[in-house]
Amino acid sequence: MAKLIPYKPDTERKLGFRKVRKLSSDASDGQLELFHPQRDIQKLRHLDPFEKGLQIDEKNEELAEKLYLEAIRSAVSVADSYCNLGIIYARKGNTVDAIDCFTKALGADPRHTEAHYNLANMYYDAGNYTLALTHYELAMRMDDSFAEVAYNLALTYLCLNNRAEAVNALEKYIGMVEGEEQNQAHKLIRLLQS
Repeated sequence: MAKLIPYKPDTERKLGFRKVRKLSSDASDGQLELFHPQRDIQKLRHLDPFEKGLQIDEKNEELAEKLYLEAIRSAVSVADSYCNLGIIYARKGNTVDAIDCFTKALGADPRHTEAHYNLANMYYDAGNYTLALTHYELAMRMDDSFAEVAYNLALTYLCLNNRAEAVNALEKYIGMVEGEEQNQAHKLIRLLQS
């Protein structure tokens, strides 16, 4: 699990983007397959463009970008492809294209949790806390077990000077995490209530 970062004004949000990570059930045979590159190449031949892009995304963003665009043109996993493409653009610092991709993902699927979350991250980083709050709340409504959303909601509420809602979000976060993350969140709540 990720380490909880105590809130300090003007700090960055807790975690980065959330990529869509779905594959066909036959796409992965477990860790034993990690050392068989020839088999991996053969498997890639049978995957759709989105799944191919997902397989190589961390290794070759340029090729992954082309595959996600191919998936979009082929109407395969359109919202997922736009979402992951948006993450690639965000990593490159291309904010406009990243936001465009996340909104296009929402156009393809208005209830796309990762697109709402990632769009909220973009708005948060840009200092538009009201829009960030809206998208974090929508992501939380669609996936109420998404711990990173609860934490980032707390940060956003703090940026909007709403301590009571920040505490509520942190209490929700505490119910989703364990160990040191819970302890740090409890400390932050005590600080906010003092």
